[in-house]
Amino acid sequence: MAEWWPFDRSRTDEWKRTWTDIISRSSAAAASLGLPQPGTLVGDPFAALVDAARAWLTGKKRTFRFSGHDLTLTLSDISMEGADLARIMGQYGKVHISARDVQWHVYQLERIDVRASNVHVRPGVRLTLVTAPVHCEAFISASFASSWLATVSPRLELAMVAGIPQIGVAGVPWVRLEMETGAEGQSIRLRPRALYLLDRRVSLRSPAFHLALPDLPAGFMLTSVESAPGGFLVRGVFSEWQRSLSRDDVERLLAGMRAGQDRLDI
Repeated sequence: MAEWWPFDRSRTDEWKRTWTDIISRSSAAAASLGLPQPGTLVGDPFAALVDAARAWLTGKKRTFRFSGHDLTLTLSDISMEGADLARIMGQYGKVHISARDVQWHVYQLERIDVRASNVHVRPGVRLTLVTAPVHCEAFISASFASSWLATVSPRLELAMVAGIPQIGVAGVPWVRLEMETGAEGQSIRLRPRALYLLDRRVSLRSPAFHLALPDLPAGFMLTSVESAPGGFLVRGVFSEWQRSLSRDDVERLLAGMRAGQDRLDI
């Protein structure tokens, strides 16, 4: 049996019944979008959602509910990479999503790229969309990082000098610390690398300290924070992410995209 076969034989009939039900219920909504009928692309209602998102959401600002908070973004692109034969059995391979002007909880991201691997559907009374792992890369502006640092301590100021972060104390402009950034789980690692006294640079050997980030999405772990021109590249990963996906969810999402709704909650 092919290696991508996701279920044992005892669950095959259950999978087919549930999947066929979703396909039949989502046909009318897909047709209204001008997309291929799910009935002609057997086992592909998720692909219909991806096609609909690309057609109707690209370049538009929309709000979703994600991990307990509103997620607002402008979709730049969404694509799916996988074999057609595997899709028939609910195996979708890789999904890539890119977006800009992202706001979630207290965070503001200029852009984000999400690469989901091993995307597949688990059968049952209510289908579950599963992907593992999910790699994320976001760009955070220096201005937002500075505003966030001020919430940690109003006396601290952040500046980017030649792409390198420096932290100073408000009212004491002649003293600054050059910082090396990193990440550990749910916190940012900062290591003072040099002390600036006016224009004089003194190298330091100092232990790192950590700043915890509040209310990261459940299961998300930071893997790196790197300084870049104008801000920081932040990378992280979900070891696994899953979401139930019923036939009503598929219909509602397709209809919401078609209607141009600003909010698209499942």
